[in-house]
Amino acid sequence: MIPELNFTPELHLRDGRVIRDLGDAAGFAREQQARPGVDQRDEVLHAIERAQTKEQAHAAAHMFVRWLEELDAIK
Repeated sequence: MIPELNFTPELHLRDGRVIRDLGDAAGFAREQQARPGVDQRDEVLHAIERAQTKEQAHAAAHMFVRWLEELDAIK
């Protein structure tokens, strides 16, 4: 189970989706096209799914936001 962590402020994506918590973040990452081999999407998703402490959840959230910024997905 993913520790509760809410994004404040919420992340508004260019596709209209709003990411409010790590559950939303994991769902978004799962929906993205996987590429052969290990890519950043997989690393982000694994970090979110494996987070067991607040510190790990916080680190996963930062990794997710950096990934979104690289995708230019945030409004």
